[in-house]
Amino acid sequence: MHAREFLKMPKNKAKTAVYLLYGEETYYIQKVREKIIDLWDQESDYQVFDLETMPIQEAIHDAETFPFFSEQKIVAVNRAHFLTGQVHKGDVEHDLDQLINYVKNPVDFTAFILIAPYPKLDQRKKVTKAVKDNSLVIDCSSPKLYDMKDTIQPMAADKGLKLPDEVVDLLLERIGEHVEALEQELEKLALYAQDGQIDLKQAEKLVSTHAETSTFSLIDSLTEGDLGKSLSALKEFRKRNEEPIALLALLVSQIRLILQCKLLKKANYQQQQIAKQLKVHPYAVKMAFKRERKFDENQLKQMIIDAAQCDEQMKTGQMDKWLALEMFMEKAGRMKTTVS
Repeated sequence: MHAREFLKMPKNKAKTAVYLLYGEETYYIQKVREKIIDLWDQESDYQVFDLETMPIQEAIHDAETFPFFSEQKIVAVNRAHFLTGQVHKGDVEHDLDQLINYVKNPVDFTAFILIAPYPKLDQRKKVTKAVKDNSLVIDCSSPKLYDMKDTIQPMAADKGLKLPDEVVDLLLERIGEHVEALEQELEKLALYAQDGQIDLKQAEKLVSTHAETSTFSLIDSLTEGDLGKSLSALKEFRKRNEEPIALLALLVSQIRLILQCKLLKKANYQQQQIAKQLKVHPYAVKMAFKRERKFDENQLKQMIIDAAQCDEQMKTGQMDKWLALEMFMEKAGRMKTTVS
């Protein structure tokens, strides 16, 4: 399960003897660890082991030793690199058979938390399979782009914030899928909010830009005709294991919105009228207005046609998905114009 689901779980289902946390999003790792501590009693003994410098058998010995000052204890084991396919160079020797035996028969007075802050686990390894089969596995990776709206509102609510949709869109625009950066920006908004309320005008002055790899940056790279920036952003998406078909769909939704705004603007609609007509937030229309000047109608329509062809190539296996997306971005980028 993803960390978002775990954080919502009731205590009677979330408490167990062995946890496995994997993924690179430090915000989720921290929040999950805090919940586990709360589940097991904040007065419990708490020990942390770094497997870069200490062997796993020492952590297991500590876990099996009955606590002196409380009835329960928590042992967190960080950087469990042996669960991945990474080649690790170091002097520390880990007895993985001892770990396998422990996770199969853990003591009932210790919460044993294995943390692997890496994007993937090696499912082929005996130790990885044993740990996964005998623990509560929690995915602490960053949310996918299409999940970010559902991530922002609960995080904002935790800080007493009630964000209007246009502020949520602004956060997506400037932060992308970076949850730790989102946490920082929400903290900032909470300091300035009046009774948990903050409007778009205030948010625009306060929220910093972090999103170097969001779909909005892809759109901006198109409008700027910056192919290098487009390809760099795609490379980052690939590292994050994003789905190219989903990325293309998000791009097309933005291009379609730009085209619709351009056509309605030509028909003398105002921004507020366009937002109402298209059932989108005024902020989205405002950003579309900035971008539509770079293209004429025919270019935007051609982009949508090209995107449909790209989608077909991806889904039918005619071309590698990432290569097809790169070629679409290259062709679309060449359409940049100076239409006013």
